[in-house]
Amino acid sequence: MAETDKIKQDEINSILWNACDTFRGVIDPSEYKNYILVFLFLKYISDIWQDHYEEYQKQYGDDDERILRKMERERFVLPKGASYYDIYEQRNADNIGELINVALEKIEEHP
Repeated sequence: MAETDKIKQDEINSILWNACDTFRGVIDPSEYKNYILVFLFLKYISDIWQDHYEEYQKQYGDDDERILRKMERERFVLPKGASYYDIYEQRNADNIGELINVALEKIEEHP
């Protein structure tokens, strides 16, 4: 990672604080962590998933079947539509809460 790509702790704190601001008045402050930690975890496994997928693409080229078999053996399997990035693309949807729940259920149900 290039030096300019590194995120500083102050930036992370600011982003998390802004996320908490969106909850103020809607959710009890003691519940913030339940939402933020889940989303941070989803972001983490989505990034790992994407990194591994890209590595397998480099290794196996256009052999999608082989890449899929490898991806199915990962610690966490992200079904189609269940990654952080899939949810982010729909962030303005009226039913975003439902979309998040469906994505998390897909991840939980996958063997």
